[in-house]
Amino acid sequence: MGKGEEINMREKLVCLLIVVFFVFLAVFSYAHEDHDDFGDEIIILEKGRMPQVTFPHQMHQTVLENNCNACHDLFPKQHGIIKEMITQEKLKKQQVMNSNCLKCHKERKAAGQKAGPVKCTQCHVRSK
Repeated sequence: MGKGEEINMREKLVCLLIVVFFVFLAVFSYAHEDHDDFGDEIIILEKGRMPQVTFPHQMHQTVLENNCNACHDLFPKQHGIIKEMITQEKLKKQQVMNSNCLKCHKERKAAGQKAGPVKCTQCHVRSK
């Protein structure tokens, strides 16, 4: 192998190592990011007769230690699904709020844990 071929081989090896490094970096970064599987940070829940709710989704995930079934056993992980299921009469109005939200908040409060609001107007806040 001549000197020119040896340099060319080194350049190819360096390029290959750079590509492998960036592929590894991309895979590692993806594995440590929040993805759609975890949902949006904030979800705006459409209003009915009350003002809309700005729901801190990721904060709830943190508090519930990513136990998605704490809420999603009642409805699937899909944008707009609560409203859709109410329209299809698969959920009753306020069922999620009463069965999940308020129940959990009251249980946490009774246990002396940090809890969310327990009054309608604390979540359904009119924008100014």
